[in-house]
Amino acid sequence: MESIEFLPDPKIKGNELPYVDAKKTKDIYVNLFKIIIKKEIKLYQHPYKTEPQIAAGILNIRAKLYKSCEDELKKIYGECFILGDSLYSLKKQTTENKFKCLIFGNGRREFILCVQPCATDRTINQHDVDSDSLTKQFIEILIKDILHSNPNLEFYKGLFVLKDNIKLKSNNLSYNFYPGYTTSLVQTERGKFLNVNLKNKILSNETILQYLEKNNYKKRENKPKIKEYLINKSFQVKYAKKNYKISDIDFDINPVNKTCNYNGKTFKLYDYYKEVYKINIKNKEQPLLIVEGKKPQGKIDLYFIPELCTLSGLDEEDTKNRNFMKDLAYNTKFHPDDKVYYINSFLDLLIDNKKDGKSKSAKEKSEIYGIEIKENDFNQKAYYMKKPNLIGGSKKKVTSNRFEVISAKDMTNWALLFRDYNYDYAVDLSNSLIKASESFKLEIKKPDYGKLGENDGIDKWIKKAEEKITEKNVSFIVFLLDNSDKIYRDLKIHSLCTRGYVSQVVKVESLNKNKLSVCSKILIQINAKLSGVPYILDLDKETKDRKLMVIGVDSSRIKGKYGAIGVGMVATINTSFTNYYNKEYIVQAKKKKNNYYDEEEEEEEEEEEEDYKGQLKFCISKFIEEAIVEYEKLNKKYPKGIIIYRQGVSLQQKNFLKSEMENIKIVCEKKNIQFYYILVNTKTTYKFFEKTEKGGYENPGPGLLVLDGVTHKNFFEFYIQPQQVNEGSATPTCYHVAYGNLNFPEMMPKLTYYLCYLYNNWQGSIRVPNVLKAAEKISKMTAKYTRNQLNEKLKLGQSYI
Repeated sequence: MESIEFLPDPKIKGNELPYVDAKKTKDIYVNLFKIIIKKEIKLYQHPYKTEPQIAAGILNIRAKLYKSCEDELKKIYGECFILGDSLYSLKKQTTENKFKCLIFGNGRREFILCVQPCATDRTINQHDVDSDSLTKQFIEILIKDILHSNPNLEFYKGLFVLKDNIKLKSNNLSYNFYPGYTTSLVQTERGKFLNVNLKNKILSNETILQYLEKNNYKKRENKPKIKEYLINKSFQVKYAKKNYKISDIDFDINPVNKTCNYNGKTFKLYDYYKEVYKINIKNKEQPLLIVEGKKPQGKIDLYFIPELCTLSGLDEEDTKNRNFMKDLAYNTKFHPDDKVYYINSFLDLLIDNKKDGKSKSAKEKSEIYGIEIKENDFNQKAYYMKKPNLIGGSKKKVTSNRFEVISAKDMTNWALLFRDYNYDYAVDLSNSLIKASESFKLEIKKPDYGKLGENDGIDKWIKKAEEKITEKNVSFIVFLLDNSDKIYRDLKIHSLCTRGYVSQVVKVESLNKNKLSVCSKILIQINAKLSGVPYILDLDKETKDRKLMVIGVDSSRIKGKYGAIGVGMVATINTSFTNYYNKEYIVQAKKKKNNYYDEEEEEEEEEEEEDYKGQLKFCISKFIEEAIVEYEKLNKKYPKGIIIYRQGVSLQQKNFLKSEMENIKIVCEKKNIQFYYILVNTKTTYKFFEKTEKGGYENPGPGLLVLDGVTHKNFFEFYIQPQQVNEGSATPTCYHVAYGNLNFPEMMPKLTYYLCYLYNNWQGSIRVPNVLKAAEKISKMTAKYTRNQLNEKLKLGQSYI
């Protein structure tokens, strides 16, 4: 494969773009802190080898080796880390040093880590963190070490939280809420910066044993309900900051009658915790939690003691508790003024002079390393794009929630299925839909009702749906369910996969408030599922002449299927971007073979990752070929250009991205079609706030565009905030135009923003272009519910939204 590089920054000037409102150029706050390295910091490279030898590229076992002798390494080499086959450190050593390492996993294994004399050195001040991973990693290690010296902080992988927690209580559980931060190093055209964002950790302050006792776990009749509640819940053990997921509970064993092997000896669990962790188990009769683990011979059950475990995250019932969620929002959804205050408070953690025992303080560590972090000293410019005009039926501009639709589908023959005790709700729903249809110029008549009994299960519902499809030939079915109904997944499988018909699920509870507004949204959604069009974009001639197809691609891991990925793909097949061709693939990695060592297991996992990615790159290019055929059927010609919005991969997967793009390039070149391949990241850690005249901050309005300053210094990248956020703080979406030859860079921010207004399940703008949101919907529907491909009858339209 020929070498393909990311597209360079085209240096678009915001104030020269015709779709930007010149009067609204603003200075904005960005959560970046300037990194100043006052001293010359040298990084010394010491090659190492192991006895016995470890296969090249095995990250898992190398990380365990380093962890095993980290304290001894730091005594000789100072702050250090292992990368590849070298140890990098602050101190230079000219002699070989050997360290004995013990690793526990699939048994007890001994290694000797032989660190060689220094081979070379480098001055990290001279390198940027974007192109040099060593510099990036080492600066991050130094900053992390400074923070570790602050006794007020606790660390959980990439998250560090304040020890002073906030108590939150619900009807079900009580929680410890830990405010915290995440950090990442970025390189901009202005230098090295630390991106700081707020992130929190929530733990129940009750042990799982307390929950069991509260629910009287010894009674046989209570055990099924306890199991149903706890299975698949995440928990954390008190003696290690590590999370696990409960796969089962065994009420027949306890810490005294269950044994385990450790260091060649057999222990009762009760004695094991006393020996290894110096913990005395108080309740010797409590049942044990089971977690599914891995061993060379296959899966194995790991046992945990409820007394030492607390649940992570929020209880599902508590998320429905309005008062509790209001208290939680008070501590998480900050006004921009408060958000900026708490982000800037991060600086205080780096200059704190408190000490924990004999160790140096954070301030002393900062001075030793010569690292200073302070507020950025530049004004970041942002622009506002003009809002698009939306055109409805009779070529009228859409200005409110009531409008005539562009394309109305026949909605006169439909069925409404419900439980007999919800009959009044069913009549009310059908009457409200008919009433709401008038303003949209949609024609809908009373449905063909289908009553189900109070205790009828999914088989009866599907049988009734089959009757309406075959005997009444209905165009769509509405299922009216209670919150307590657990049949949503099965209904969607029947509708989207098995039989291929349009369905809409409505919850009875949703009709209790703003009924007419709810029914209006349901109508627009059903019309769209039937391939109707509510409105179109008022596009400029230049965009229309491009005859573009836009494509969204997203992927989600399928729960319960090892190595399986649900891939959703959606393409527009008309010039107004309102007709759709859809497809989903289930990408399955090869089945795992038996292993005999941790490192072999790690190698196999990497092979599986490459395997499903290899399948993925071919299924996307195949989909594009199919979408081009559908476009040609409708328009009698091929599109002139294709824009692919790709979510679910990162810049770090550069080699894989090149392979995927190469296949796309081959398809497009065959048809002489130009294209852009755009990586989309909705989980950015940047926060943009507009500065007010009074010196405060507020969320930016819709259409915010950032083109430079905080973007990648070499690549074609921009940020858009398409929505108005009234609660909490807004998160912009990052678009990296990675590959392609469409050669119309000035168009991309505008078209991307405009497409955020064309998602048929929401009036107004969403966070990403319509096709990407639709692809995300398909992939998540596949991963969470259907776990199967869309029925061939539904390849056109948007039956899944």
